[in-house]
Amino acid sequence: MNKEKEFIKIIKETLNLKEDNNIKIGIGDDAAIVSGSDNQIVCSDSIIEGVHFDLNYFSLEDIGWKSIVINQSDIASMGGKPKFFTVSFGFPKKFTNDDVKKIVKGIKSACDNNGGKVVGGDIILSEKIFISISSIGEINGANFMNRSSAKPGEKIAVTGTLGNSAAGLKLFQEGIKENIFSASHLRPIPKINTGVLLSESGVNCCMDISDGLHNDLVNLCESSKVSASINIENIPISSELKNMFTDNYYDIAINGGEDFELLFTFNDLPKYLLDEIIIIGEVKKNNSNQIEYNLNGKKYMPDFDLWRHFE
Repeated sequence: MNKEKEFIKIIKETLNLKEDNNIKIGIGDDAAIVSGSDNQIVCSDSIIEGVHFDLNYFSLEDIGWKSIVINQSDIASMGGKPKFFTVSFGFPKKFTNDDVKKIVKGIKSACDNNGGKVVGGDIILSEKIFISISSIGEINGANFMNRSSAKPGEKIAVTGTLGNSAAGLKLFQEGIKENIFSASHLRPIPKINTGVLLSESGVNCCMDISDGLHNDLVNLCESSKVSASINIENIPISSELKNMFTDNYYDIAINGGEDFELLFTFNDLPKYLLDEIIIIGEVKKNNSNQIEYNLNGKKYMPDFDLWRHFE
């Protein structure tokens, strides 16, 4: 058995896919055939060693987990649930069967916890590890969300806390491999259920926070042709981040990427959802000052250069 076939066999055995009537043809053929009845979400993302992860602090299982979560989070931002993935791997020549199994275990864990099944993919020889994933999600219902539907007067809100992933990365880069923010960076959790609830509640504009709050606010404003006013004292920041980075926790929360929380706008929400989200600002009419930051009523200029320390 050649190495590629051997790896495919390991992948199939590790994923241990149960019978699913929606998977007509799965791993092992030229392509997968799946069925579904609702609106389909299609997206793709890739990660590569040395750019998106560092083997000095990422385990192979962590890499597998994060490769899937990035895609699951994109689906969550549209208001859908993950259904199917095709996964293309690039493995170095030195890669062993056990190495492959570890990465696929991480992928399986992310699928088991957050939804979706791997139905196919590809394997090639590569100088560095890379994983490229194409995803299909489903939306139950007529409403879906995108980044181009924000309207002046709407509130701007986020889920969760911001900045922990960037803090974890900063500490990793300083040689502190075991730190309180490790899981936030290595094993982020996509907000699948919250995305579905927001969509079902009539929210039209949403995106996930992958590039950092500021960069994703820029993306949202440009797509929706609006501006934004943000009250940074309302940005949700963990007590651990405030205690460890006393001088610049606001800037870390504004600049830091890969939180995989949801950023969205709305007019009204049911009370049970209002208790789960944090309002941080308001959508404004498009003007030359695209994003205005205020701290306790006074203008605040974030240190955007701070992000360079996390790249």
